[in-house]
Amino acid sequence: MSFNRLLTICFFLILASFLFPPSAYAYLDPGTGSYIFQLLIAGIVGLAFVIKVYWNRIRAFLVGLFTKDKIIDEDA
Repeated sequence: MSFNRLLTICFFLILASFLFPPSAYAYLDPGTGSYIFQLLIAGIVGLAFVIKVYWNRIRAFLVGLFTKDKIIDEDA
């Protein structure tokens, strides 16, 4: 058996172990839900802050994307 074939088989076995994990029977306390909610809100606020800081650059990029420069020929 070649090394590449062995490596491929190992890769698929590891992938299968991640795709079909055994049952964990774990307990999620109520604090976990509030922590996930807190992360979601922090991400939204962080994204809003980044947009606020870079708004002029974003607007200039979008204006440049949707407008075409009209070249005025001075000879005409």
